Amino acid sequence: MMHPTPNRRRRAVIAPLAALATTLLLVTGTAVGASAEPPDRNAKLNVPPKTANGFESARAAADRLLGDAADGFDFAKLDAADGADRYEITSKRNHVRVAATDPATAIAGVNAYLGTIGQSISWNVRNLDEDAALPLPRSPITASSNVSHRFYGNDTEDGYTGAYRSWEQWEREIDELAALGFNEVFMPVGSEAVYFEVLTQFGYSAEEARAWIPLPGHQPWWLLQNMSSYPAGTSDALLAERAELGRKIADRLRELDMTPVLPGYFGTVPTDFAERNAGARVEPQGGWVGFQRPGWLDPNSTVFPEVADAFYTASEQKLGVSAAYKMDVLHEGGRRGTVDVPAATRAIETALQTAHPDATWVLLGWQNNPPADVAAAANPETTFIVDGLSDRYDGRGGLEEQWSGIPYAFGTIWNFGGHTTMGAELSTWNERYYDWLDAEGSAVDGIAAMPEGGLNNPAAIDFFAGLAWRDGPVDVNAWFDEWTERRYGVDDPELKAAWRALAETAYTLPSNDSYSEAHDGLYGARPSLSASRAASWSPGSFSYDPDRFAEALDHLLAAAPAAAEMPSYRYDLMDVARQVTSNTSRVLLPQLQQAYGMRDRAAFTQLSEEWLGNIELLDDLVATQPQMLFGRWIADARAAAADSAEADRLEFDARSIVTTWGDRSAVNAGLNDYANREWQGLVGTYYKDRWERFFASVQTSFDTGKAPAAIDWYAVGAEFTASTDTSGFLTEPEGDVVELAALAVEAWDATVPDVPEPPAAGEHFLSDLPFATVSLNAAYGPIERDTEIGEAAYGDGKPIRLAGVQYAKGLGVNSPTTIGFNLGGRCSTFEAVVGIDDVMNKAGASPNVIFRVLGDDELLYDSGAMTKGLAAEVAVDLTGVQTLELVVDPNAAGSPAGQAEWWDRADWADAAVSCE
Repeated sequence: MMHPTPNRRRRAVIAPLAALATTLLLVTGTAVGASAEPPDRNAKLNVPPKTANGFESARAAADRLLGDAADGFDFAKLDAADGADRYEITSKRNHVRVAATDPATAIAGVNAYLGTIGQSISWNVRNLDEDAALPLPRSPITASSNVSHRFYGNDTEDGYTGAYRSWEQWEREIDELAALGFNEVFMPVGSEAVYFEVLTQFGYSAEEARAWIPLPGHQPWWLLQNMSSYPAGTSDALLAERAELGRKIADRLRELDMTPVLPGYFGTVPTDFAERNAGARVEPQGGWVGFQRPGWLDPNSTVFPEVADAFYTASEQKLGVSAAYKMDVLHEGGRRGTVDVPAATRAIETALQTAHPDATWVLLGWQNNPPADVAAAANPETTFIVDGLSDRYDGRGGLEEQWSGIPYAFGTIWNFGGHTTMGAELSTWNERYYDWLDAEGSAVDGIAAMPEGGLNNPAAIDFFAGLAWRDGPVDVNAWFDEWTERRYGVDDPELKAAWRALAETAYTLPSNDSYSEAHDGLYGARPSLSASRAASWSPGSFSYDPDRFAEALDHLLAAAPAAAEMPSYRYDLMDVARQVTSNTSRVLLPQLQQAYGMRDRAAFTQLSEEWLGNIELLDDLVATQPQMLFGRWIADARAAAADSAEADRLEFDARSIVTTWGDRSAVNAGLNDYANREWQGLVGTYYKDRWERFFASVQTSFDTGKAPAAIDWYAVGAEFTASTDTSGFLTEPEGDVVELAALAVEAWDATVPDVPEPPAAGEHFLSDLPFATVSLNAAYGPIERDTEIGEAAYGDGKPIRLAGVQYAKGLGVNSPTTIGFNLGGRCSTFEAVVGIDDVMNKAGASPNVIFRVLGDDELLYDSGAMTKGLAAEVAVDLTGVQTLELVVDPNAAGSPAGQAEWWDRADWADAAVSCE
């Protein structure tokens, strides 16, 4: 059942460690465990365990998780307090007694207990010791959920986490979600069999229905009404296999009293549906990121109730009954056309309630969804919204009014496309969740963890899940200290120092306005000297201080003597070393830009070799963990096939979703590398090959003096996705992660560029001098020497013109940009003419910037706001200045909202220094 809203919220009450029966022995480098106690203070495994009626599934989960150690636990029923789920851990009969409101909450209680003895159940790697003693708690460990909905899942999760996961993989994840305290899970697997049954009842042959349904890797976007049929239709064998798997997943969730949130019916049909069904009216939905959308059967048309009834009947037959169904009308640009949307909302709801009285309609809060008129028309008693933007925008709020009082979950999407990057807005969650929950008139009644791809960032899901079981914000550093003890089972100061560094960087994301995920790496980006991101809609610059982040790797390596044998340590060491190596791409690329711009072939060659070497190191690092093997991703897909021809189609499905995503039109629309990830095999073959091709083209340009030849990157990607060559892909991990992590430290240290020599005596145009430092948003293109910036490519700028005067020398940039020069105290003056290039003297363009000159961090010149058509002369005394910086600020305060960096083609014309 969908869990009811408590009469009043009960806050978590978790007994502090000092009050537990077990006093934890926290000694540097030693195991976290019980202090010396008589043997009878440990749970007796030879005493038969007790299991209350209805808690057999909790017993089975404990057996799966703990093996024989599960015999040390009794499971008992605990009544809800004011409707809130809760657990209480005590001791009885020389057993650890877990009393809870339902089986899933009981497993959350087991995990809470395990945390007090230095063990934990989490994503990726569990820290469990079946042979460890189970000390009996002297005081109760209790917690109550402060919300009724604890939702996990994203509409895209099945595609990006693994559409070809086995039952064993799903079983493992369900146990982990229960242990983390979730009680609702989005479950789309097998829904294609439901649609197949419906279509064959409404005028479509089995062959036509199969052709319309995409292969599993792309099905999530078909269920969202974004696309169909790509990359190929499904098969009878896949329909049956996925329906069987979906039923097992849904049944297991029900056994644990977790709600499987199933797809509901809101009108998705083939575009020609009205031609085959009298009384149907289909609203064309246009395109979605290079794909043609399916049609939207107007819920107000007479045939809609019949189709919806057939859908829910088939869904019950295939997947069983649920108390919650997810549906999102007008997702990401869907068209209203002539549909009466409020009436359609009521028709969708009527169909659901007719099939499943009192079932909950779950909607996603995303972009403009749900539209205000949809929310106003929905019944708040049977509707729930999982907000995907709660942590993304500082100004987000007022959702009670916007959504007409519908209860909703505070949600997060900490990765898009299943990116492997570390990071999440943990510090924001820690404060904002409780602010929203406690606000007067709050409609918050849930949390929603919705990474587009799961099984990553285990610290993030652990902290986020805990929001629902804590009574308010925590000291984040103290939480991470406790996390390391649960994660590794030792109290080691180096491990704690490592996670504090991560807490202050990747899990705070201080430089990440308007994003909820951290930056991705550029080794996985389509090659370009102006690349700023691999995925089109990811952050374009560092989301945190990478030097501070790299300190975490130093601390983790220092902890190797105490922790190297722990699977959790080896996974985390891989992940941090992977991220440090990935971060080198954002330091090296500006150096490659500069070397090319200065036509310094030797420097470019050395840097490109370093770049490719880091790609190889990255591939070796991720090869040490089974979760990071592209070979397994491919093998899982091929294993789901009924024959070799289908295996090739499924391999294409699996390859394309993490590379090209779709055909050329989708690639051109921005989906290319949307789901980039740093996996062994993908990094070492596809990503490395692309950069090798690119560097070869640049080397040729040095020979010819012409711009590098354009490469058809879609064709390169299409060649990779169509291949079945897996010779570069591992299916079993290999390598010494400690040794490789030490090489990652060396790789990071090596990215520090050499400081250029100060200029010699005389007059020097800055466009002829090497840059000491560069900070820019490379998405706008590279800094151009002696032209305005132009577009994104090198050398595409026009001659510099300011207020009608053309200049032969200067620097062309776009805001925000900072360029540093090493003067070494040798120069006396700086002069330039600054302004917005005349190329922006056109209707509709409203550039607005501020030029600043800094010497050794001291402000020497400030132009004030400058708009198009203006030019200003600059003359600055540089006596004694070691470092000169030229800054172009986008002047957000003086620019149209959301357009601070638009049109800001700024020039430093005739910029020159006089040196002695």
